[in-house]
Amino acid sequence: MDGKKIDYDTLKKRGFLQEKEEGLFTLRTRMPAGNYDSSHLEKLSEIADEYARGMVHLTVRQGIEVPFIKYEDIDKIEAEINKAGITAGISGPRLRATTACPGNNWCKRGLVDTFTLFDRIENEKGIKCAMDLPHKFKIVVSGCPNMCTRAEVSEIGIHGAVDINHPEKRTGYAVYLGGCGGRAPRTGFKLSKVYTEDEVLDIIEKVVKFFKENAKSRQRLALLIEEIGRDNFLKAIGEEAE
Repeated sequence: MDGKKIDYDTLKKRGFLQEKEEGLFTLRTRMPAGNYDSSHLEKLSEIADEYARGMVHLTVRQGIEVPFIKYEDIDKIEAEINKAGITAGISGPRLRATTACPGNNWCKRGLVDTFTLFDRIENEKGIKCAMDLPHKFKIVVSGCPNMCTRAEVSEIGIHGAVDINHPEKRTGYAVYLGGCGGRAPRTGFKLSKVYTEDEVLDIIEKVVKFFKENAKSRQRLALLIEEIGRDNFLKAIGEEAE
């Protein structure tokens, strides 16, 4: 590396994460709702063979990583994934890739179109992976109450649900807030009703804005809520819990 000082945080934003072995990095990638097409898989396989050790790793957040990349190859690899239409994932104190199960696109249990909600979160509300925040922040979407994406243990967890209190038993979304994993895991609490898609988007926008404006550095949403009190948090975002 010729004595050059490496900006590891900038590399994280570009999708290249420092490994334990000096001079090696892992390429982290993501695609909308975890949907890669065959050309993306072929390109990542080529990169693994040409620049690394021929293996890829599937992450728990629906991304694909290529480990054992040399620092001097990062610029070339970045150019190749950009040309192939592959999006880099990120790490650090930022919004992580929103994860979504297939929903009703092909799963027989899916109640809602998770891919459409994902698209609206990113492209209508502009709440996209890599947004700088006080600490890591995760949004997950599940198509039904089975909650395959573990809605109850993310900052914002959403799943399809039937509103049994509505005269037409309409389908909508249940919302959990304030969950997290890590060394001090927390289970989120459920909001009081089944929401429409537009209402869910408004909740996401309010919660992310509140977190960005009020959390301390390296403070998860769960710990912010514990610090200020759940009632005060809910009042601030204009919602009620069950």
